[in-house]
Amino acid sequence: MSFFDAFTRANNFTGRVRTAGDEVKQLADLHSRKGSHLFNAILAVGAMYAGKLNHQRVSSKREALSIAFQHYSYSIQGLREAIDGLNLGTSPRLPRHENQRVCILWTTFFLGVFELMNDATGHGWQQHIIHGTSMALKHSGPTSCRSGPGFAFFIQARIFEISRTILFNEPTFLTEPEWVSLSRDMWTDKENLAASKNTWTSLDSLLDIMVMCSSLRVRAEAFIQGQGSSQDMPPSDTDAMAISQDGHLLREALRSWSAAYIPDAALPSPSTSCTSNKDPENIRHCAADPSTLLARVFYASISIYLSGVFDYELPHWQRRNLPVPALDPATVAQHVCAILALTDTGLNHTALSPVLFLFPLRIAGARSCRQWQRDRVGALLDQIGIAYAVASAIRADLAQVWKERAAIPNPELQFA
Repeated sequence: MSFFDAFTRANNFTGRVRTAGDEVKQLADLHSRKGSHLFNAILAVGAMYAGKLNHQRVSSKREALSIAFQHYSYSIQGLREAIDGLNLGTSPRLPRHENQRVCILWTTFFLGVFELMNDATGHGWQQHIIHGTSMALKHSGPTSCRSGPGFAFFIQARIFEISRTILFNEPTFLTEPEWVSLSRDMWTDKENLAASKNTWTSLDSLLDIMVMCSSLRVRAEAFIQGQGSSQDMPPSDTDAMAISQDGHLLREALRSWSAAYIPDAALPSPSTSCTSNKDPENIRHCAADPSTLLARVFYASISIYLSGVFDYELPHWQRRNLPVPALDPATVAQHVCAILALTDTGLNHTALSPVLFLFPLRIAGARSCRQWQRDRVGALLDQIGIAYAVASAIRADLAQVWKERAAIPNPELQFA
């Protein structure tokens, strides 16, 4: 367990004081005598982390990885048995069953983390979070996440689900009304505020906006694909107008969020290589509040992402003379610079998990038109790749993007 403790200390998934380790260890201890799927998942992550720490000592790394895969296998087997013995959607809501549900949720979560550390393709993590964590959460329902252990899990896992839907441009159950209601109301429960240090942060309201942005991307993509189809009822101009209007509402929501929570966070100039943000005092200020630092990185990322909903396929909207909330190239470049500077600070001066910065770097990389920007994105991904093998998949994806765009004249003027 010591290596798992070390892992959780170096991998804070929310920026809050309480980590995933704080939330899960009591549950794991309760079930450790049975060699439960959760306990084995924790041991697998800890052993994998030990292998990462001993990457220069071949024999120690090999031994750690062997132990990691052994516990991973035990966890998978135990998880299947637990799911067979407990119908997540229909079994009685007894306290014992609730604990079993939460244990299953945490197991799928840590098996997904294991895959992020081990699998360079990202497919293993995608399978675990789509067919594991997301499905188990959805079947458990938002009621089980309103307080207690379920609430603690939801706080830790929500960022992963949002990152997934943005990285893969896929729909998420978090846009369903009952889950939107949970995100809006869960901080009004006095039990949640009193029982832990999981207090509300500005990141929570930003995550709600991010979910809506990902939903809009799915709608816009379906609309554009429908334009070229032979279906009897292709999307109408009314559909296009609704998407455009919702885009502007989300842009205004982002502006309001920024004005309320980071009013003094001026964007760096894109004409520099972001070295101006290396000032020690600025770094200390940013690193002192990891949650706000993460919120600022996500704000810059989702601002570009929302622009991409429209400017990737700008002709579709221009033909209809619809105004879209696309950002000008200079503002995009400023957001890219902010992502690079804040990610550097987050990786080197906080305990935020490196995996949190994957989707911001994917977005920044796609908009990096200058060589120094691409070099910096690559270096940061390589740094993340020391602990998380999946970073190489993002790097390979961006390398292909950059290769395709290398011949574009005046690339800094092009939308990415």
